[in-house]
Amino acid sequence: MGYLIFGTIIVIAVLLILRFINKLRIDKKIDQIRSSWINRKRESFDFVRISRYADLVEQKFHRLTDQTIEDIDFHKLFAFIDRTTSKVGQQFLYKKVIEPTNSIENQSEVLIKLFSLDKDLRERTQLELLKLSGHNAYYISSLLGDSFPERPKWFVLLTIDIIIMVSLTILSFKFPVILIYLIFPFMFNMFLHYWNKKNTFQFTRSIPQLNQLINVSRRFVNNGELPIDRSVEESIIELKPFQRKTAFINFENKDGVEADLSLIGSVLTEFLKAFFLIEVLMIFQVVKELRDKRLSILMLFNYVGGIDSALSIAALRTSNMKTCRPVFTAVKKELVLKNAYHPLINNCVKNSLTINNKSILITGSNMSGKSTFLRTLTINSILAQTINTCFADEYISPVLRQFSSIRIDDNLFEGKSYYFQEVNTIGSLVNEAETEFQNLFILDEVFKGTNTIERIAAGKAILTYLNRNNNIVVVSTHDIELADMLKDEYDLYHFTEIVENNKLHFDHRIKVGQVRTRNAIKILELSNYPEDILIEARQISNTLRTAAETIKE
Repeated sequence: MGYLIFGTIIVIAVLLILRFINKLRIDKKIDQIRSSWINRKRESFDFVRISRYADLVEQKFHRLTDQTIEDIDFHKLFAFIDRTTSKVGQQFLYKKVIEPTNSIENQSEVLIKLFSLDKDLRERTQLELLKLSGHNAYYISSLLGDSFPERPKWFVLLTIDIIIMVSLTILSFKFPVILIYLIFPFMFNMFLHYWNKKNTFQFTRSIPQLNQLINVSRRFVNNGELPIDRSVEESIIELKPFQRKTAFINFENKDGVEADLSLIGSVLTEFLKAFFLIEVLMIFQVVKELRDKRLSILMLFNYVGGIDSALSIAALRTSNMKTCRPVFTAVKKELVLKNAYHPLINNCVKNSLTINNKSILITGSNMSGKSTFLRTLTINSILAQTINTCFADEYISPVLRQFSSIRIDDNLFEGKSYYFQEVNTIGSLVNEAETEFQNLFILDEVFKGTNTIERIAAGKAILTYLNRNNNIVVVSTHDIELADMLKDEYDLYHFTEIVENNKLHFDHRIKVGQVRTRNAIKILELSNYPEDILIEARQISNTLRTAAETIKE
């Protein structure tokens, strides 16, 4: 009796210790959540896996082109705005930001407001989402594609294998010597077990995580604190048979006290799974189940991902950066940008712009701020239609598809010159100009890779073409001649620099009208070029300017 009492005390003591350890873990996680709220992530970003969900699930309205992704440093931008807790939320947010929507009904605003006002709810939600923060959670999205492992032709022979193993095991109780003969089929089964793990790697990783996704979704629904859709509840019910089939495979995917207890039996469990080929037999049954339930998986993925992305947007808006919610108008050639800035540039100069019936042509010298402004406009237009948040005091525009040609490089590996790269990139914009959608075209110089006369001629023709219908074009150029040719279609703006005390000063502010100053030769002078070069350059410049003015008259 004394041993029984002593044993009971030991069990209770162990459970209390485990409970205490679990509480410490939860407290540590809450401290982690609080310290990281509104702050940028310091972790590395695996964009190959982060982008997997966006690559597998087809976009509905628009996806940013590779050129625009390069132009705006998209991956740096995403790393800045991403405040998600789970890998599911991160993948969902990535797809959201890379695919601007044409739906102005933003349902996530309800969640964003809820998380902004209720700190306790926010932390409880994040604590739940942490269960999907492990690297393996990236693999859930692989279940949404069409690539599933096929059952090998020899799979039917496994039945014989299992019969032999079970028979020998039973007989070994009476004839222990048979255990020696069990070594050889066991080694064969071990080989099959780990071969199966290797060849179904993404599925053996994703299945436990999918179970976790279902459980997290169920807890959100049962708590009743967050808005839910009836289809979410139906998807959870739909996936119950899947959970039953994978319960044994999912043994290792525990948390807290359960993790400590499961660790005790994990070695034995792996031994049994290999001995009787449980995972090998189960995986192909589960695969068939997954093929039939992809819509339910997608529903839960979007549900949890939407919650996490709403948390991320709430954190971004709560930070000390000035943001606003965009206002969308009907289709027309109008756009208002007030005190907008580039979120990745410290102490970025804010600029405002009003587009009304005409597109915009911007002139100015290098380093004056033209390219930064083009990126600022592009980024804010994209974020307006993705996270419903802009880095500005005010943003008003119709729903647009964003296309850009800002940063173009020689593609030496494909043997293409800079000019051919420009032709291909701008050609892709031309192909979009006549579609049914309203577009925003952002261009930094047109055909820099060719001679002046043909550059101006081709530039004028292309900019007129892109400006058709209600398309909005914002283009920068060094060719002042284009300003005169396009004055009826484009409003003129410029950036300038000031030379004071033999130093260049840039205010990086956009101004109405055409640039009048010419400081290229002055910059050569400030850079201590030889006087002979400067004199000849001034003479030629004056001659060309006089000839141009004569032709114009």
